Amino acid sequence: MATTLAVTNTFVAGSAIVAAQVNTNFSDIVTWATTTPNLSVSGSNTTIKGTLTVDEVLIASDGVQLNAASATNQYVAWEGSSVDEFETFLYATNATADRSIYLPNAGGTVALIDGASNILSNSVFN
Repeated sequence: MATTLAVTNTFVAGSAIVAAQVNTNFSDIVTWATTTPNLSVSGSNTTIKGTLTVDEVLIASDGVQLNAASATNQYVAWEGSSVDEFETFLYATNATADRSIYLPNAGGTVALIDGASNILSNSVFN
């Protein structure tokens, strides 16, 4: 699929329009948008206000940290295979100390507390 890029320039009446500058700026934008752009220099921070949408894959080399005023505003959401009004959300409670949770190096289903009584009542231990 071809990518179509466009640019809008605003000029003030009576100012000189330099086509070479417009072309250079447009070429820079096209190059940046169609290659692997860097938003900042290694070791520095880049702040994006608003919503950042990543349509393909987000790769974080060091980690992802969620900072919000409320723990209820910090979550990871999965849309699933159908884009609809149903999503799966993963929340953490308001931590009172640093906590680490490790998922095992194994396949399977993570059991939830609400389902634990079912698992125990139907287990081989009963």
